[in-house]
Amino acid sequence: MAREDLELRLRRTGGLAGLPMVARLHTHELDADAAESIAAALGQADLAHVAERPDAAPGAADMFHYRLEILSADGTQTVHFGERQMPAALAPVVATLMERSEIGS
Repeated sequence: MAREDLELRLRRTGGLAGLPMVARLHTHELDADAAESIAAALGQADLAHVAERPDAAPGAADMFHYRLEILSADGTQTVHFGERQMPAALAPVVATLMERSEIGS
């Protein structure tokens, strides 16, 4: 069975400098193990409930905020979350995307 190709788009805002960072990744560009790890992490992260986790206290302006879009054959899922809301399972996915990020608008 062929593995599903996912496209991930990440936008990070906030932080001390306040520069938005953007990244895009297609899993078909990765080796099979890396692509499988990303798909597994996304499955473990319970994306439907990420935003329900406690976020930073009001006034924590230097915290990062993320918008993650996952495009698949089934459609697009968009998840918004703050730095403190990020589940541990999602952290490696975000780190992989941030390694490929650049300053965006």
